[in-house]
Amino acid sequence: MSIERLDVWQQLLADPRKSLVLFEHGTCVVLTAPDGELAEQATDLLKKFGPAHAGSWAGALG
Repeated sequence: MSIERLDVWQQLLADPRKSLVLFEHGTCVVLTAPDGELAEQATDLLKKFGPAHAGSWAGALG
């Protein structure tokens, strides 16, 4: 993981009530209600909503 990439995400995330999890391959999950183990919570969200593909509703959110 690149420290520069982490710095960019931290600058973009101005709300101190939110947390982020940046995975090694570059996926970033913003947790609006962080609670407990952040990596586990982010992984659960990714499993629930699956990958974002171009043209899908999830791809349009980014």
